[in-house]
Amino acid sequence: MAAEKKALLPYGVDPSAPPIQVTYTAEWDGHLAGKARDTITARAEEIKTDYEDLTELAKDTEFVNSIEKRFEVQVGKDYYVYESKQSGLFLSIIAPHEWTPTTQPKDYRGWFRLSPDGTWIRNPS
Repeated sequence: MAAEKKALLPYGVDPSAPPIQVTYTAEWDGHLAGKARDTITARAEEIKTDYEDLTELAKDTEFVNSIEKRFEVQVGKDYYVYESKQSGLFLSIIAPHEWTPTTQPKDYRGWFRLSPDGTWIRNPS
């Protein structure tokens, strides 16, 4: 490299050149801090959502497990929860649309599926 071009460079190219001084690092530090803050906030929101989902899963599992079952439930099958005046809450394999108008229980409480880990997952209804 020609000596004329070396003089135009913003950094030293010889071992005897003065050390490079970094300026304006506050802007870069602020950028990094903002990026870290955004990452942590996003992860905290994910954890909050996961916690809310887990809480709902626990409530649904406790709800369905508290119902007396008169048959053996199977993993992966759909079950429906109803409430009648005579028997209270009960679990059924009959979907709401499969009942006849005279036999349909008054209150439909939800559609659930038993998962392999023993939790009851509420299906959208």
